[in-house]
Amino acid sequence: MCSRGYRPMSLAMKSPHSLRILAIVAVLIPWLLHADWKATKKIAEREHVALEEVATAYAMQRAKETRDNPLEIAYTGDDHQLLVKVGTREAIIDGARHWLSFPVQLHEGEPFVATLDVKTTLAPAFDPTSVKLPGPVRTVVFDPGHGGYDKGGRSAYGYEKDYTLDLVNRTRRILEKREVKVVQSRLSDFFATLAERPAMTRNYESPIFISVHFNSAEWRPSAQGIEVYAIPPLGCPTTGKAPDAILDRRESEGAEVEPASFVLADTLHHTLLGRTGSFDRGVKRARYAVLRHCEVPAVLVECGFLTNPVEARRIHDPEWREKFAEALADGIEAYLDLAASKKSPPRVADFDRPATDTFVTE
Repeated sequence: MCSRGYRPMSLAMKSPHSLRILAIVAVLIPWLLHADWKATKKIAEREHVALEEVATAYAMQRAKETRDNPLEIAYTGDDHQLLVKVGTREAIIDGARHWLSFPVQLHEGEPFVATLDVKTTLAPAFDPTSVKLPGPVRTVVFDPGHGGYDKGGRSAYGYEKDYTLDLVNRTRRILEKREVKVVQSRLSDFFATLAERPAMTRNYESPIFISVHFNSAEWRPSAQGIEVYAIPPLGCPTTGKAPDAILDRRESEGAEVEPASFVLADTLHHTLLGRTGSFDRGVKRARYAVLRHCEVPAVLVECGFLTNPVEARRIHDPEWREKFAEALADGIEAYLDLAASKKSPPRVADFDRPATDTFVTE
């Protein structure tokens, strides 16, 4: 999508003093609005912010072009794009699919989004550098899913446990050549408990935790694509599930580092989409045990579907796994750069991948 209508004046027309002021304003406006959103409304017993206000904070305007579905609303600008569908939790932010915690609501004909979603999804996705991260990463802790008697999913060609270990081994070799320290929850075909996997992060300096899996959906063999999970914010539901007054408010170690985990998930997702061209299933939220019990930034990556005939063949191909490992390594390095020096991570547009622009069902 491209922006029509709004265009800032040419930088050549501004004085150096004006440019400095604009640079400061560009940084401060989103921060000020995050601190005190003006157009808040109580909708469905929850505080909401007008999407128009969010768009203004990030220099976007309502797109003038009419989409086929009037419930699909787009905002565009020079640096950011946002596409939402009223009544759903789906949002396409800067070209990549994300899942909000609560549906976008219409109030007096205007779209509103939960204030909690602005703070925990929209704002950090638009500006990952605004999130306070634990600091420079010293160790990448990989968790190849399943192992031993736990074979995981199965395709016509093999078991998930073997593909996850192979993919992690490949990614580890790539990162170690780039002088990144990497350890693994398992080095061979054995079973590690769900508690042991995140617990091992306590043995290393300034780690992040990445659990690697492949998806299965026997009931829908057409299901395809990549999705990356981070733990939900405290008080928010798992993607695809209704709010639960008890489970959603249960504190855990992972909840303490939720903002950093989301940024890690967002960074990996953009890079994996851009480098692999896979279908975009989105950045999602779930309270998986390995995420709940991890005290450091943690994500779970679903790298494709073993139950999809086309993707199953790709996953079985060592050349495909090597390319995917390179993409995963690039995404990890992008997060390392962000954590160390506030370098903005790449977005899907940086890889010349077309922006996601269609909605799916949760």
